[in-house]
Amino acid sequence: MVWDSEAATFDDEIGHGLNDPQARHAWTELLRKWLPADAVTVLDAGCGTGSLSILLAGLGLTVTGIDVSPAMLDRARA
Repeated sequence: MVWDSEAATFDDEIGHGLNDPQARHAWTELLRKWLPADAVTVLDAGCGTGSLSILLAGLGLTVTGIDVSPAMLDRARA
């Protein structure tokens, strides 16, 4: 599967990972704006390595991540 081969370096791309504090802050603000104020649970479909799932959980939400790539899910669980 194509995404399996990308899993190891996926978060190295600008804007994909949580390594860059500015990208992390920008994504967090976008998520706050997009989510309903009363959101409690979120399904992160196509969660990849889980970078957005981590941000969503940091906002106090219960997150379930799903992805077609087992390698991406392995990185998300790590």
